[in-house]
Amino acid sequence: MAFTGIFILPLPVDDQDRALAFYRDRIGMEVALDADLDEDWRIIMMKLPETQTKIQFARRQEVKYSEEVPALYLECADLDAETARLKSEGVRFVMNPTELPWSDTERFAMFSDSENNTIVMHETPPKG
Repeated sequence: MAFTGIFILPLPVDDQDRALAFYRDRIGMEVALDADLDEDWRIIMMKLPETQTKIQFARRQEVKYSEEVPALYLECADLDAETARLKSEGVRFVMNPTELPWSDTERFAMFSDSENNTIVMHETPPKG
């Protein structure tokens, strides 16, 4: 296969500065690009450290998710530790860590970001 990853995933936001602060300061993403696009909008890409995975803030009216569909799925090695860290940062969880209904080795939790998008955190099952 010629593909090597996903370049960007658009994430709907109302306030780019608030979203940038949330994803940089609370989630731990890095700013990959922040440049003027037009007079009232910037192109902002956030990157997970040590990966090529990026999100790009999109105008809310350009990208929509239903309340039942999370806007972003993040992978982590220790769901309980990451949940505790984010809660200490004031992040509001809509679902605490729980097992996936179809697996007794996979767990997930859900929180709301600064723009009221639902974000899922998934714990990587141990190898073996």
